[in-house]
Amino acid sequence: MIYCDLRPENILLDLTGHIALCDFGLCKIDIKDEDRTKFYRTPEYLAPELLLGHEYTKSVDFWTLGILLYEMLTGLPPFYDKEANDMCEKIIQEPLEFPSHEIVPTAARDLLTRLLDRDPQSRLGANGADEIKAHYFFSNIDWCRLLQKEYEPAFKPSMIDVLDTSNFDKKRRRLEDSLVKDKALSQPMQDQFAGWSYNQPVAGFGDTVTYSSFPRTIPE
Repeated sequence: MIYCDLRPENILLDLTGHIALCDFGLCKIDIKDEDRTKFYRTPEYLAPELLLGHEYTKSVDFWTLGILLYEMLTGLPPFYDKEANDMCEKIIQEPLEFPSHEIVPTAARDLLTRLLDRDPQSRLGANGADEIKAHYFFSNIDWCRLLQKEYEPAFKPSMIDVLDTSNFDKKRRRLEDSLVKDKALSQPMQDQFAGWSYNQPVAGFGDTVTYSSFPRTIPE
């Protein structure tokens, strides 16, 4: 599987303080190690191969992991810029820089440098996640204990029960239609959705409808 959308907004805390990922809308399943695919996501976390329009492998998620870890240590992604085009150029070619060793110590610098390798073939994790877990930055982590949630979380959200939503942001964004002069998508935009399909469901029974290339038949 390629998750494709690892970022702070998609990392939640459960009742006990352990993390849970959400928003699998861009996730691609049944991806083998040698498989390559195409899709696009949040600009700050895009790997260079995505920006260059190349096909990518599972290694793309490990670049995103590096971006996330860098942001957690410093407060911002390493190549962040208010202008999207400038940020894309930085991701493709700007050298990776770090603040002081007090903020990003030696072990973290080595891990991030190897995760943020622009060559997906030599990027840490290209040969499997085990090589990331074996990095000395994680030397104090027992991965079996972590998987079983046996570590005591440093922070537990204040919650009454599993249905308590008081920790969610109370602000609501007003949704507005995005109107364009030409409703037809250009061919390059159409190409991004190659292999996907959707047919309007029909009211009658016994008709076949299609969602995401998987035909389904409404029962009689």
